[in-house]
Amino acid sequence: MQDHRHPPLRGVTIGAGYFSHIQMASWKRVADAHILAICDLDAAKVRRFAEEHGIPKTYADVHEMLDKERPDFIDIVTRPESHLELTLAAADRGIHVLCQKPLAPTYEDAEKLVMYCQQQGVRLMVNENWRWQAWYREIKKILDQGVIGKPFYARFFTRRGDGRGDQPFARQPYFRDMPRFLLYETICHFIDTARYLWGEIDSIFSVHRRIHPEIVGEDFTLTTLTMENGMTVFIDANRYTEPEPSADPRTFGVLSVEGREGKLDLLTNADIRISPIGSQSYIHSYHLPTAGYFGDSCRATQQHFVDCLLSGEPFETSGQDYLHTFQVVFAGYESAETGRSVVPSHISGANG
Repeated sequence: MQDHRHPPLRGVTIGAGYFSHIQMASWKRVADAHILAICDLDAAKVRRFAEEHGIPKTYADVHEMLDKERPDFIDIVTRPESHLELTLAAADRGIHVLCQKPLAPTYEDAEKLVMYCQQQGVRLMVNENWRWQAWYREIKKILDQGVIGKPFYARFFTRRGDGRGDQPFARQPYFRDMPRFLLYETICHFIDTARYLWGEIDSIFSVHRRIHPEIVGEDFTLTTLTMENGMTVFIDANRYTEPEPSADPRTFGVLSVEGREGKLDLLTNADIRISPIGSQSYIHSYHLPTAGYFGDSCRATQQHFVDCLLSGEPFETSGQDYLHTFQVVFAGYESAETGRSVVPSHISGANG
C-alpha cells in the first residue's frame, strides 16, 4: 500500500524521443510522484518537449541535472547502448532507476548494470510494461482461477506492418540499424509476459529471418518456449506484414491459450473470449482503460515503480528478475545461430 503521508517523490527523466512523450503523458497521472526536469543532448528538442509537457527545467548534461536536482529517481528513456553509463551515474548518487528495455546491448553489460545498482544500494526496475497491459493482468486472474483448466499450450501472434516500405520504422528509425532487432527489441515483451503468466522458461528454440533488405537485424521470428511447468508457448511475429484489414490493433497482437477444460483468446480489440469445452463461447467482461498506451500499461508500470519505492515492496521487473528474461533473449540468438534448442541458464556474460 502507498504511504500517502510521504511527500511526492521527485523524479527526472532523460530522453526526449518518441517513447518519452508516451512516458511523460503517463507520469502526469501517476500518484505520489512528479517529474521536475528532463535532459537531452538536442537543446531544441528538449525545450519543445518541456514546453509541451510542462516540465520546469531542461538540461543537456545528465550529470549536471542529477547534481543540481538531487532527485529521488530517474526515468531513463534512451537507446540501450546508453543505459549502462546513465544507470551508473544515477547509482553513484544514490538515485533509484526506472530503465527502459532492452536493458543493454549485451548480457554482460546488463549484468554489470544490475550488480552495480545492488552494490550501491540503489533500486532498479526495468520498464517492461507489456505485462501491465490491462488484458494480460485480467488473463492472469482468469488462468489463476482455473477457468480453462490447466494450460498446456499458448500462441502469441503479431503483425504490425511498420517495418516495410522505403522508410521502415519511421517513428523510431534507429531500429533499422540494430544488429539484433525483433527478438531483442520486441519479442522480449512476449517472453516477459510468458514468464508473468506461466513462470520460468526451461528452453528456447528460435528461427530468425530478415525480410526487409534495408534492415540490419532480423524482422521475422518463429520462437518456441518450453516452460518449466511443461507448457509450450509459440511466438509467431514479424514487423513486415500488415495486420488484417478488419483488425482493431489495440493489443499489438493476439494470444490463444489452450487448457484441459477450455480455451482463451485475446482478440485484437482487447476482448477476451472464453470457450469452455462442451459449452458456448462468451466474451469475458473486465475493466478496459480507455486512456494511455496499450491498456494504460505505462501508467500502471510507473505507478508500480513509485508504490514500491514508497512501500519497500519488490518490483515485479526488478533488474535481478529481468536478467532471466534477458537470458532467454540471448539464448534465442544462440538457438537461431546453431539450429538447436538452448537452455537460458547456460547463457552468461561471455555469450553476450
